[in-house]
Amino acid sequence: MYLNEEEKKILNGDFGPGAKKALQILVGMGEARGAEKMVEISYAHLMPPDVMFFPYGKQGKWGQELMEDMIEGVTKLRVPATIEPKFVDLTIARELEFSNSEIEEMNVIMGKAVQFYEKLGVIPTYSAMPFFVYPGKLNQHVSIAESISILWYNTMFGSRCERDDGVVSLSAAITGRVPLIGMHKKEERYAQVIVRLLDELNLSQFTDADFDALSLAVSRRTKEKIPVITNFPQELGRSYTKLKHLLATIAVESGLPLLHMVGITPEAPTLEAALGPNKSVEEIIIGKDELNEAYEIACTAKDEHVDYVLLGCPHVTMSEMQEIIQVLDGKKLHPNVKLIISTTKLFKDTAEDMGWVDILKKAGAIVTDSMCIAFAGTRVSGTIATNSIKGAFFYSGFDQTKASPVWFGSTRDCAMAALHGKWIGGMRKL
Repeated sequence: MYLNEEEKKILNGDFGPGAKKALQILVGMGEARGAEKMVEISYAHLMPPDVMFFPYGKQGKWGQELMEDMIEGVTKLRVPATIEPKFVDLTIARELEFSNSEIEEMNVIMGKAVQFYEKLGVIPTYSAMPFFVYPGKLNQHVSIAESISILWYNTMFGSRCERDDGVVSLSAAITGRVPLIGMHKKEERYAQVIVRLLDELNLSQFTDADFDALSLAVSRRTKEKIPVITNFPQELGRSYTKLKHLLATIAVESGLPLLHMVGITPEAPTLEAALGPNKSVEEIIIGKDELNEAYEIACTAKDEHVDYVLLGCPHVTMSEMQEIIQVLDGKKLHPNVKLIISTTKLFKDTAEDMGWVDILKKAGAIVTDSMCIAFAGTRVSGTIATNSIKGAFFYSGFDQTKASPVWFGSTRDCAMAALHGKWIGGMRKL
């Protein structure tokens, strides 16, 4: 791989052992994938394991040791950077069935890491949705370690981002570059399969959960191929909440870095532009049957009773919070249900100013910010209701020793379950 003079100096250790280690990682990855050179990035979104991935026990100690090795001698990052949610809000960890010893250990590992990254100058977003804070630009190279954000920056902004993990994104932020591979190359970004939605799907009447189901239906059928949806309504391309639900599931279920939507994705003003040189590709049809199948996959609960309602994977938006309030305002949660609403600090601060948080707390809800409800929620025992298929997959199968039965449905359905202590209406059928 070609390295310029500055990159050679980094690799020689002129900028310290941490920067040298970071570039060694990037060069190794690049050479393994046939990269000819590096490319400079302008932004990174970090997912440090000592902040997000189980910062306790053996995994927590391993993450801490790995990061200490990587950041040796690093005093600042080369590009602006945001950061993933914390594993859990320690003030509510007991509500999620963590022990006192685990909370103490997380306070040491996660607390030390948070202090370090903020000292480096990382923007303390602690969110899986950094695009609300740091929008991307067309053809701008970035490094992101978050499934929905990778898909969002490529799909909605036309930025160029490969599926980077926590180690790669930190290495990129330290060095200011990544190998020129995958989604960083124009020729790798063209659609490889066409998706057409049947007219029987009235997307203007979809609930947020229906967009999750659509996402899973598309993901299961396109698999590793980059899809282009030919007839997704352009007016829905302005709804961040609906798009959040559409992109979150396919991002984690298939791992796709890019989804073209004609007339919405910057690189897809037309179907022909999205396909580029790919002239003869498969067409996949999605209708009600495919979405109903997605609901069947996501709903694993059989008993109607609900113990937990966990919302915020990814973080709850203002419109979702408003929908919850419409159900709970002036009422009290069922005494046997814990409702935990996880959002961003930006949204929570705004909701507090509007009086919304006070309404939710009076109803008995726990409103928190800056944490990952998907990971933290895998510890609870009992039946969980959620409006996220991504969350449902975590709760029902991420840790088989603690797998929970899950009801999946709309935000309103989940709020009603919190109010009545049970799932009303069974599994949705379109």
